Amino acid sequence: MKQDSQKEMRKQMFDRMEAELQKTCKPEERMFALHTDEDHIIVSHALFLIMSKLLATKLPSLKGLYLLRKLEEEMLTAYLTESDGFPELLCYCNLLYDMFPYELAAAARNAVIASKIRKLQAIGMVAAGYGGIMEDDTVDDILDDMDFDRNNKVCSHVIELMMPQLNELVKREKIY
Repeated sequence: MKQDSQKEMRKQMFDRMEAELQKTCKPEERMFALHTDEDHIIVSHALFLIMSKLLATKLPSLKGLYLLRKLEEEMLTAYLTESDGFPELLCYCNLLYDMFPYELAAAARNAVIASKIRKLQAIGMVAAGYGGIMEDDTVDDILDDMDFDRNNKVCSHVIELMMPQLNELVKREKIY
């Protein structure tokens, strides 16, 4: 009963967020609007989850980052376990990803963490952008490779091997 109540509260909160986002952002301007399919979106979230891991520990005050990463972990777990809750969690992750730049823009005013925020913004752009244009074979390799580590957290050795290339893309994105 309590879990159903929490799910309903979560749904209402995300419905309100969606309504607010629709006022300011057209559907074709959304982060994943140009992704060819759901698999590319899932990989974009996996890229962000893994790429942002180190920064997340350095930015505990960013509640949106914490919530996005938590829901991405839940969504990827639901994907891997073929849970019925997967579609809803993917929608929530997409919505949080679309809202995330607003939180980052506000947080960037804090000079102490501004450079970390810029890096996080670049990671978000690379994860969404590269995940969207990635070759289908690479997307399939990542999805086939995703699993759980010793701590029952989602991991991907394919993404880990891509980290030097991804970090280079983040450096370039920060320049722009």
